[in-house]
This record gives sequence, C-alpha cells and structure tokens, in this order.
Amino acid sequence: MFLKRISALFLCAAVLFSLSACTDSRPKNADKTILYNLTDEPTTLDPQIASDENSVTVIQALFEGLVRLDANGDTQPGVAQNWSTDKSGTIYTFHLRKDAKWSDKDHTPVTASDFVFAFRRALSPETGSSTCSPMFCIKNAKEVHSGQLSMDQLGVTAEDSYTLVVQLAYSSADFPKLTANAVFMPCNEKFFESTSGRYGLDTEYILGNGPFKVDGAYGWEHGDYLNLIRSSSYAGEQEPLPSNIDFSIGTEGTDVSDPVAALSAGKVDAVAVTESQSEEAAQQGCTLVSFEDTTWGLCFNTQSSPMSNEKVRKAFLQAFDRSKVLEHLPKAAVSADNIVLPSILLSGKNYRSLAGAGSFYIQQSDQAAQTLAAGLSELGLSELGSVSVVCPDDTNVKLMLNDMIASWNSQFKQYFNMEPLSEDALESRVQSGNFQIALCPVSPAGNSPYDTLSLFAGAGASNPAHLNDSAYDAMLEKAQETDSGEAAKLYAEAEKYLNETAIFYPIYYEKHSYAMAKGVTGILFHPYGAGVDFIGAGKE
Repeated sequence: MFLKRISALFLCAAVLFSLSACTDSRPKNADKTILYNLTDEPTTLDPQIASDENSVTVIQALFEGLVRLDANGDTQPGVAQNWSTDKSGTIYTFHLRKDAKWSDKDHTPVTASDFVFAFRRALSPETGSSTCSPMFCIKNAKEVHSGQLSMDQLGVTAEDSYTLVVQLAYSSADFPKLTANAVFMPCNEKFFESTSGRYGLDTEYILGNGPFKVDGAYGWEHGDYLNLIRSSSYAGEQEPLPSNIDFSIGTEGTDVSDPVAALSAGKVDAVAVTESQSEEAAQQGCTLVSFEDTTWGLCFNTQSSPMSNEKVRKAFLQAFDRSKVLEHLPKAAVSADNIVLPSILLSGKNYRSLAGAGSFYIQQSDQAAQTLAAGLSELGLSELGSVSVVCPDDTNVKLMLNDMIASWNSQFKQYFNMEPLSEDALESRVQSGNFQIALCPVSPAGNSPYDTLSLFAGAGASNPAHLNDSAYDAMLEKAQETDSGEAAKLYAEAEKYLNETAIFYPIYYEKHSYAMAKGVTGILFHPYGAGVDFIGAGKE
C-alpha cells in the first residue's frame, strides 16, 4: 500500500511537472481573452455572401482560406501548405494540409471539394453574392455568374482530396493573395445543405475550419455579444495565441464613443480611432496601425436626368474652386489627385508610377454656365430643375459642399439642396440609385487598379454611378488579359474616362486608423476589406 502511494505521488508530480513545462513553453502573453467591439450585428457569417466589415471580421476568425496574410500583406500558408503555377501563369495548383479539419464533433477533414463547392456557390446566380467579383479572374467565372455557362464549366477542380487546381482566364500573379478574402473560404456541402437556407445565421448553422469557433450553444446572443473560443480541431502552421475572442456588439454592452477611454478602461483591446484620437492613444502607450483605403468624391448618377448628360455633369465640376473646397478636408484625409489610391499595386509594382503620376480630374472653367446650357439643350430642357446632393453628416464635408453650392448658385442662378445622411443611409441611397449627386466613398476590395475601377463596371447595386457602358467594361477586361505594362495604360485610360466624362470626381483619400491597448500585440488589420486577424493576438 505504501509503495502504491509513493508511486501515485511520483505520478502526480510527473503530471504537474509536465503541465508546468507545457505552460512555460507558451509566451506569457498567450492564452488570454481578446476583447473587440463590433459596431453592429453581423448580417451573416456565410463567407460567400458576407459584405459588411463586422461579418468579415468574425468570418476571418472562424474560417481559413487557402492562404493567410501576414503583417505586410504577404501570403503565408493557410489550408494550402504550398502552391505552384504553370509557365503561362494561368493554372494554379494548391496542395492542402492533410490535418486541416472542420470544427464539428468528428473533426471532418477539409478537402479540395470544399473549396470547389464554395467557389461554385459564390459564383452561382442563385446565391446573389455581391462580393464575388475578385473571382472573375477564374476561367468562365463571369459567364457562370451571369448564367451563360453551367457550373461545371468553372475553372476549378479537385484533382484529389488534397489537390485543388484553379485555371484562370488570364495570368495573375496576385491570385493566391486574393484567396485570403472571405468569399474564397471553404464550405462543407453536406453541412450547408443541412441548414436549409439558414447557413451562417446562428450558432447551430455555422461550421468553420479556422483557429476559433463559437463558444458553445450560447456563444452568440444577437445584438449583444458573440464569443469565440480556440478551436481544438485547428492545426495550422501558426498556433492561435489567444484562448478566446469576445466580441461585444453595438454600444449596449460596450460604450466605445470615446475609444481611447474604452482602451484605457480595458473594455476593448483594439478599436478604430480618428486622427485626433490617434495622438491621444499614442500618448497612452497604444500601438497604432493606419492605412489609406478609400477615395471620397462627387459621384453622379448616370441613370438620373439631367445627370445622364455628360455636359451637365461637367458643368458642375467646372463651376467650383477646388483649392477653396480642399481647405475643409476632414481630419485623417489628404487631397486625392486620382480615383485609384496611390498605394495600389499592379503585378507587384506601384500602379501610379506605371500609369503616370498626373491628375485626370476636370479643371475649373469660367465656361461652366455655357457647358450646362449646352447639356440641357441636348436633353431638350429649358432649365435644370431641382438638384440635391446627398453626403455624410460630417462638419468638414458640409463645409466643402457649402463652397460648391455657393459657386453653383452664383454661376447657374439656382438654389441647390444638401442632404446630410448617416453612413448607412448614404450607402443605401447610393446603392438604390435614389440620388442625383452624392459625395460618397469608393472602397476597393483588393490592392489592384481593377478592384477600384471595376466598381464602375456593369449596372449593379455595387456600381455607385450606376454606369452602364460596355466599352468601359471591355477596356477593363482587356486590361486583365494583358501584361502589366499594357494593362497599366488601359487602366489609366479607364480612370481618365471616369474623370473626363464626370462620372466620379476624386476629392480626398481617407485614412483608417486602429489602436491596440498598451500590452496588446499581434492583432493584424488588413486594408481593402480583408478584415482583422486575431490568430497572433497577445495580451500582457
């Protein structure tokens, strides 16, 4: 009996030593709960259709695509442990990890078929995805999406369970990076079918393969919180550092109206901040991350009379003094010389240096009134009629528009209306086409000129100007199919067209900034709607 007790004591000591050694091997800032506020309820956690920032942020934690992006935006292995392309640069072969699992109780393997199903779902006309345009580089993707070709014509195949082959319509060195976007995340067909149309709408209808999963049946209280826990089925190259990600939703439970105070009080570990708040956050030892990823400007509804006429649109841009308007730039903004952001790349090179650094926007002219009269004459109108400008409810923006409207009043001898709106209301009005002129943002979904300029292609709700010009669309398609030098010229021509025909007039670039609380590290904020990555988040 004595020997048994001694043996038991040695066994316990060995176990305790083993656990201690395990704990010591983890960094001191690991296994903590990271607190983050979602400004609103995620609309859906279905990667193939989610488009809002809150949804994408959560999806990036619940799912993993073929690749991940590091702090520099470079590709790292995700579900794909490696990949290669043929000499033409049009056929990519992704070799998947055999230990990639879904977060169900059986830890079902993630296979190439899960990606084939996801890609087909995203591009199916029945799905109605508004975020699938980055997939249009895949062979026959546009034709499948429009219903012209059947789904089996899409250039995506599972060569075997762990080999995914993607055939592109044209060479694209950036394709692997695109697959980090939410719309490219895998989807388990069997589970999807079992949800009966409720996929991504509640805890029981979510099956992810990412570093985190919803924390139990009560992990998501709609409108209040959404709590994630580290997934035991995840076996990626990078072991998740935090044990939990707790998302508060809205301002009911977590007031972030003063984000720096919220950081200092420990209510959140990271949060979006304005330019002035960034300075305060830095003084308190917070880590700051910022990037320009949005162009704001005057957008004309080309389907709304009289803005359907090019001369009418031009007259409005010729009539005001740009330098005076730019005196009222919002904080964290710089004047925009072009529609495409200065940091945008084309085949790894700066697009602006390839396309030319000049400005394309329409210049002020004392002939504005005559230009307007000529446009009205072409429309068969004797007068302009009532014109309103919708805009964000921001003090500086309203001062900008006041200067524009004063010039229009003076030169056109007419009164114009300004209609300030909330961010959501402005987006809704622009998408629905219920406006004549809007001061609104253009935010590309990726770091290429195509991602920006294609927003004006077609006549869908994502097209802010509701432009329907087949020649413009063809120009973009041709640019995608040529080498970077020729593509840069074509993209520049498309950008000039938007400026010179007064479709969209660039005014300023907006910088988005985020602050991490003192002692918090490793949260990655990606521009162009690529979300937030918490896998390496540490907390002292």
